[in-house]
Amino acid sequence: MTLNHVSDDLSGLQVVDAPEPEPGPGMLRVRMTKAAVHPSDLNYIRGEYREAIERLIWNLGEERPSFDVERSKLHPQLPCIPGGEGVGVVDACGADVNSTQWLGKRVALFAGPPSGTWQEYVIAAPAQLSPVPEALPDEQAALMMLNPLTALIATRHVLGVEEGQWLLMSAGASAVSKLAAAIGRHYGFRTISLVRGEKMPDQFPEQLGDVVINTESQDLREEVKRVTGGRGVEFALDCVGGSVAEQMIASLTDGGRMLLYGTLAGPSMQLFSRDLMMTNATVGGFYLPGWLAAQTPAKLGEVMGELGRLSASGMFNVSIAAQFPLADAVAAVRASQQSGRSGKILLDFD
Repeated sequence: MTLNHVSDDLSGLQVVDAPEPEPGPGMLRVRMTKAAVHPSDLNYIRGEYREAIERLIWNLGEERPSFDVERSKLHPQLPCIPGGEGVGVVDACGADVNSTQWLGKRVALFAGPPSGTWQEYVIAAPAQLSPVPEALPDEQAALMMLNPLTALIATRHVLGVEEGQWLLMSAGASAVSKLAAAIGRHYGFRTISLVRGEKMPDQFPEQLGDVVINTESQDLREEVKRVTGGRGVEFALDCVGGSVAEQMIASLTDGGRMLLYGTLAGPSMQLFSRDLMMTNATVGGFYLPGWLAAQTPAKLGEVMGELGRLSASGMFNVSIAAQFPLADAVAAVRASQQSGRSGKILLDFD
């Protein structure tokens, strides 16, 4: 599946035949079995990531924007192959790769354009792979990297939410928010999930936070004040933006911190500066690939070890709404955009 041009109507996506790739030195080939469809994939398809990073100071006047200030991670040129993660089996190893360690192993894969997971064979470096626990089915292994890593790193390693503290989350029925709620139950911090609609948006309400606030029928700030005993929340995690983010900022307690990791409602909000000034609160951003690239090998090993232990326990399992063959990848992307969807969309290569 290639992306030939950016578009909102998905007209830039096309299934094409390509020769089977061979891994070069230090690389492996993964025969894909399943791949995930995420909102971050849509950001490439619509050109939203390029628009976002073109605003960065180090990209002013540059012909091709880069995700990092060193300009080592340039935005991919088109055509490219989307797909941020999936699962497969290592079926070939290049020179300087320990084939005994990798060949024939089932692995979760972290990738992305220009050579993403929406293809039958992916060439990847060992650092992009994580062995899959034997008990974890392919459907869950295809989702064990991006969303669980986002939830785990944001809550535990960036915000540092501690036992007994409150975390407020927008898009409470989203995969990341449900995973953050599971992490909270495991480590002992308390979570508030923001949802909207007349009825519960998920058939598994126990996967949501300890407290659920319906923003269409309840006042967000009044409810936060009530459940926190009048103090507000220590932490907030937002992927929506707009008016929801504005209210979340105004729900922070003294010294509170809010992390932005998505823009489902739009890339901007109205910021009331004194909501931050008078509470000594802070708002920051989080972009998973950038955070991972900045870590030491020791830190990455620590995080991936924690991810593996939690994944093996089954706490990161999410519901699957539908699976599509690669030939129907456009239909899969359309399905991922449907409102009220109760689970994730996968591409099934088998």
